[in-house]
Amino acid sequence: YQAIKNIDPPIGHPPPIYISIPRVKISSNIEPLDIIDLNNSLSYETPKNVVGHIPESANPGEQGNLWLFGHLESPIKGEGNVFQRLPDIPDLLREGDPVYVEVENNTGQIYLYVVIKTQIIHHNEFDLYNSEASTITLVACVPKLIYDHRILVTGTLVGVKNR
Repeated sequence: YQAIKNIDPPIGHPPPIYISIPRVKISSNIEPLDIIDLNNSLSYETPKNVVGHIPESANPGEQGNLWLFGHLESPIKGEGNVFQRLPDIPDLLREGDPVYVEVENNTGQIYLYVVIKTQIIHHNEFDLYNSEASTITLVACVPKLIYDHRILVTGTLVGVKNR
């Protein structure tokens, strides 16, 4: 990976197509999130069995926050469990283990993010936010069978390489 401190943040990069978090054995294709009409409001719908990207958020390597969503589990609707191991990340960080997230775009560039924090918030407190830096935030509904909170795993861009 080329160190990010030696290059300017890229602008206008293609959207993400693949994510890998080797430390927790997560790997998945990425698709844009669709917007659904909930009568009095609009919401993003996380796709089945893959990770979803909010198209209006940053793309890999760009300044801003790259928002990616995945299901923890979906026993009733059968939407998959692509982020099933996301809740393991806070324990790894507490133990001092670094966690890296790789995100690839369709030009073969792979962007490396290091996880810097995790948090769990109530779904009513959840808001999308931007960033001055190149960051990534992974989101899943927790806890199992209740899903009234969100786990947010945030990383910062540390490297880039060509496949």
